Amino acid sequence: MSGPLSLVGTTPGRPGPGGTIAAPGRRRRVPSWARPDPMAELAERLGESCASAVHPDEVAALLESEGLTDEQITGEYRHRDLFSLAAELFAYVPRAFPEPEPVPDPWAADVWRCVLRGLTFALPGVAYLLGGRWAAGPDGPFGVSRAVAAWGAAALCGWGWNQALAHRAHLLLLVGRPRAAARFLLTGAVSGALLSTLAAACVLGAARPAALAFAAGQSLYIAAATALLVLGRERALLHVLVPLTVAACCGATKLPSAVVAAVLAATVLATAGTALSALLAAGSPPAADKGKGKDGAANRRAARARSVPAGLRELWRPEEEVAADAAVPAHVSLPHGLAGLAGGALVIAAALSGEFVAALTVSMGIAEWLLFRIRSRCLVALRATGVGERLVVRSWRVLAGCLGWYAATLVALAAVEAVALPGAADWSAGHVAVLLALGGTLWLQLLLQSCGRPWTGAGVLGAAAATAVVLLAVHAAAPGRVLGLVCAGACVLLLAAARAITGRVTTHR
Repeated sequence: MSGPLSLVGTTPGRPGPGGTIAAPGRRRRVPSWARPDPMAELAERLGESCASAVHPDEVAALLESEGLTDEQITGEYRHRDLFSLAAELFAYVPRAFPEPEPVPDPWAADVWRCVLRGLTFALPGVAYLLGGRWAAGPDGPFGVSRAVAAWGAAALCGWGWNQALAHRAHLLLLVGRPRAAARFLLTGAVSGALLSTLAAACVLGAARPAALAFAAGQSLYIAAATALLVLGRERALLHVLVPLTVAACCGATKLPSAVVAAVLAATVLATAGTALSALLAAGSPPAADKGKGKDGAANRRAARARSVPAGLRELWRPEEEVAADAAVPAHVSLPHGLAGLAGGALVIAAALSGEFVAALTVSMGIAEWLLFRIRSRCLVALRATGVGERLVVRSWRVLAGCLGWYAATLVALAAVEAVALPGAADWSAGHVAVLLALGGTLWLQLLLQSCGRPWTGAGVLGAAAATAVVLLAVHAAAPGRVLGLVCAGACVLLLAAARAITGRVTTHR
């Protein structure tokens, strides 16, 4: 036997040898109104996980993972099934989404690097001051000499070709194929230079060899500069352009034609050589080694010391099998080439009409930085709102602010051009309006490209360029008025498209 001896021989409620044992009381039943709410208990236990759910099905999956049975759901929680309980729990728990971890801004850009790129866009214009002595000659189309028309044709072909070339090369770099990008840049640059020179020869003929040589040098420079800018070698390009700029500022325009031709040829050859060296380094394995220290520096020195034939053989070494996600179709770069061609036509028409073109060219660096800025601020607005209607309002404010800053930059640069550049357009409301309309059109088209809508921008810009060329050819009105009205209409259309596209959540993901 076990237990205290005092319990032996006793009955409940009666005395015994060890005393009296009280009879156990009857357990009272707790009323239903005094019991804790099972839903409140469940919400308290799973509240943190339920608060971050965006749909009742997520709560249902959570409850199922907790092991709730059908008997518990119907008996204790009094719901017909799991999904009914999940829907009530989803409505019971307030939404409380956790803050995402801070991530680096993918659209961060260095403003000074963009300004440097703007200088590399503008400084080649100094060559036209030196080469203007070869611009005279018989009359050509649009009221200019045949030499100027040939240079314009070569520039148009170069801009359109190299825009598509740069876009495709950037895509190849993005998918991790630097050797393919370098090979494509080299072959594309040579082909583009030949095509542009051929276009100039078709307009000019063989009667003016000096003007044709200038067009060939212009075409080769544009192709080489495109390769350097794609590879991020803006400083190297600026170093090549500095001697030419200094020579022009020191009165090189008064030197004999042979000396001027030598200066221009040296600039073009230096640019081409620098581009070739950069392409060979980008396509070689040592250049791909970004490690720091003695090994990385030794590899880069070895890449620079490698001979050109060896570098070309390395560049054309057969690649391994390209993965499906690394293939870059050619047609995706077509709208970028068409946009470059149309934009070049409008810029050349503005230059021939005596508008502010130098200010527009210099402003391209700030325009590029503002593109990064608007994408960055729209991404911040998306993270702050998460609601489509509020994102439209905030993105519109960001768009208006960036466009206003670019307009102010154009006005300031136009004032500098009117004062500092001989032969520039007069400072008047008409010329400034044309500059603002043209600059706004080009910037909004670039914004649509960055938002993944290249065909929209290329279509509007192409229609504007075609309309302007036709109206200028038939002399419908003054050239400045034609350009201003056409570009203003295109700017309104592009602004409407940009407002709709930047207000979409999917654009910024």
